[in-house]
Amino acid sequence: MGVSGARAGTGASALPALDVAALPLVLAGPIVRRVDRNTVTVWLALKAPRKVTLDVHEGALGALPATPHLTGTRVTARIGQHLHLVAVTAAVPSGGTLRPGMIHRYTVRFGEDLSSPTTPVDAGAPDLFSPGVIAADEAAARKALLYQGTSGAPTHPSFITPPYHPGELRLFHASCRKPHAGGTDALSILDEVLQADAGSTRRRPQQLILTGDQIYADDVADGLLHICTVYGRTLLGRDETFPTVHPAHQKWSFRPGWRQSMVLDDFKMTSTHARSHLLRFSEFLAMYLMVWSPTLWPAVPPIRFFAELFPRETAELGNPDHTEYFGLLDKPEYKKAHERLMEYVAESDHLDGFRGTLGMVRRALANTATYMMFDDHEVTDDWYISRKWVHEVCDLPHGRQFLGNAMASYAVCQGWGNTPEQFADGPRGEAGRDLLTALAAPDHTAAGPAAVIARRTGTPTGADSAGRIVRRDGSLVWHYAITWPAHQLVAVDTRTQRVFRGGFTDPPSLFYSDATFASMVEAPEDQGLEKVTVLLSPCPVLGDPLIEEFAQPAVRRLQGYPGQLDQDYEAWGHDPRAFEKFIARLLGHAAPGADGVRRRRVVSLGGDVHYGFAARMAYRASAPFSSTPGHVRAVLAQLTSSSLKNEATGTMLLHHAGFNLKRVDLPHTHRAGWANPSGGFMEVRTRGGLGLPLAPVHVQESPALLELHDGATVHSPAPEWEYELSYYRHDDPDGTAPRPGGPAPVSFPATGNRRAALAQYVQAADNHLDYMAVTGSGREIVGRNNIGEVQFVWNGQDAKSVTQTLWWHLPGNVGGAPLTRLVVPLDVGQTTGPAATARDAAIDSEGLPS
Repeated sequence: MGVSGARAGTGASALPALDVAALPLVLAGPIVRRVDRNTVTVWLALKAPRKVTLDVHEGALGALPATPHLTGTRVTARIGQHLHLVAVTAAVPSGGTLRPGMIHRYTVRFGEDLSSPTTPVDAGAPDLFSPGVIAADEAAARKALLYQGTSGAPTHPSFITPPYHPGELRLFHASCRKPHAGGTDALSILDEVLQADAGSTRRRPQQLILTGDQIYADDVADGLLHICTVYGRTLLGRDETFPTVHPAHQKWSFRPGWRQSMVLDDFKMTSTHARSHLLRFSEFLAMYLMVWSPTLWPAVPPIRFFAELFPRETAELGNPDHTEYFGLLDKPEYKKAHERLMEYVAESDHLDGFRGTLGMVRRALANTATYMMFDDHEVTDDWYISRKWVHEVCDLPHGRQFLGNAMASYAVCQGWGNTPEQFADGPRGEAGRDLLTALAAPDHTAAGPAAVIARRTGTPTGADSAGRIVRRDGSLVWHYAITWPAHQLVAVDTRTQRVFRGGFTDPPSLFYSDATFASMVEAPEDQGLEKVTVLLSPCPVLGDPLIEEFAQPAVRRLQGYPGQLDQDYEAWGHDPRAFEKFIARLLGHAAPGADGVRRRRVVSLGGDVHYGFAARMAYRASAPFSSTPGHVRAVLAQLTSSSLKNEATGTMLLHHAGFNLKRVDLPHTHRAGWANPSGGFMEVRTRGGLGLPLAPVHVQESPALLELHDGATVHSPAPEWEYELSYYRHDDPDGTAPRPGGPAPVSFPATGNRRAALAQYVQAADNHLDYMAVTGSGREIVGRNNIGEVQFVWNGQDAKSVTQTLWWHLPGNVGGAPLTRLVVPLDVGQTTGPAATARDAAIDSEGLPS
């Protein structure tokens, strides 16, 4: 849009006031959250207080039974004058459970009588389909929440419970969703999948796992911050100030587009993309509502706000003394204003695209059990990156106020659904209830409520001499685990339990203390070799810096691009001692077999890095580092899906280049380790790939690590542990599938036959062969916006593998497609347990019945 469009906002604000009376009751949601064997939790954001009853019924079709299988009632929590949140949990009667592999429908009723808070709302009360609740009429509400027209699709919002057998699992995972970034929002692809598979108990996805950066608090489009500021203030019915910020910044520096200097100088944060950083509690809350629902988005496009937000630039662009554009180019003030306008136009165009698929995202979240964990951008880039950061930010009253805002919004919008028991009645819910009470105060920044918020969100006061983050006891716990018959999901917190063992600016240990390992890694009981452990770690366990040895040098060779692919100082591997301890404790957490060996299979889901890939660690130990002694043999499959919406120049370079421009083979690393408690020099003798002795090498530190090349092995002393790291590329799943002609529309298979499905998907992307050249274009690394699908082949004994299929959009295609398939073996030398059955073989070769 040109200058005239940008100037249209002069005079009265171009952003319409938020007409609360005209809004539907539900501002965001329903979102299906935690679903375990005994409970179901659904999250909603409402404009008015209500008592909410959730009923859950087994089965997809037919009239709903008079008595639900599960039920629960809760009164919404007041967050502001026009914002009331609830994560309502329905529980099975004592002794009952939810059956695995079954579709369940749910209904939600809303009552205005808030007395008797646990008494169910009357049957005739408004529900999700009632006019004015989700939409103006029932037809629009059903369209917003249901997959109408899909064969066998449920008559109400629904979800499916995970199955009995790992071979029937279908999980999706993803991360990093920035509204004004380039490309199509890949979260909308899940809606396309459900549109095809919502009625199938065999093909419907059971869980969506969001591994971080569900919002971007620091890198925010100027126009979107304007909406969040104005509408957030209306929803809460109050403004928020930061009294200890420098007086000179109080009036002007909080404006959208002008916060960068204040963020760096006053708040001492380090994000360099912070000119529209979220700061106020109301802004954080509004952002969550904006990324999960189209309800609050104004009809006026953000481009219309430019003149209001940047009056000086608007004046420069529209200076009546200048009529010739080329004459203006020589004027510095014009050039700066024009650059600002062009950047704003690009952001606004991307926001319009993001808004266009929000209805699909809302419907998918209403129909899939969803689990979440924060990464840094829920708060700010580089959150707790060093001891220096913690000291400088947490030493400031407004720094602590900001952190409390960020974490309180995470708690009520994400954390509540992960661990609803922390907000329930009784002793286990004390921390969550305290936080909700404090947030309901007329001014949450007053001394009393602020102290409660700081305590319950774990806002630090600094770091001690040992590098441990200092905070009051009583914080909410952010990590969690959930177990079903076929798998266990273990979500770890890689942010708030960090330890800074090095210098003031050195990289952190993502966690290090024995107590942290015990609570996050070892408290969830190992499920044995016939089930799978799925780890949610926002920072990929295998990735940076290991993948940087191959992927990031390629980017630097191409054009020296820094951008979003700079060295990541928050990866697991930047503290070798913490990394080796974590691997040993994670992979050794198993009971010994008949041969005395502890065996374990772990599939780690991560994001963060803005590209997708798959890697494998094959681990053997006779004396695992800083862990229980004894033999261990394990495998860790790293599946990374990133980003949902944050593709950029650097990620596209990786998309085309793969792991390395100058090699045909895939990266492979072999490392050996010794505890070496003294940390002094150790002499290690090795043999080359042909068995010839090599010169001795010296290693030091504790642990002492040696990287072996070209087939070399250690002769003496024998390694106490060793592992091999392998990376994977897409290989055509069916080389006989024809690929003539131009691109064909993507369609979905009418059968559960896996081979037929894969052949059909390949045929649907006929131009994929040319697009995916020999060493790149999405075969090894996917740099386009993507979402990951995870499935397992789970035959007898050691015949097991995991497949990550990365779905993304081919240029010019409207829908997403499963274009990159990465298969990772999960063998651990298992010779005991059930042998392969005829059913296993059928699942592997023919797929499951629909």
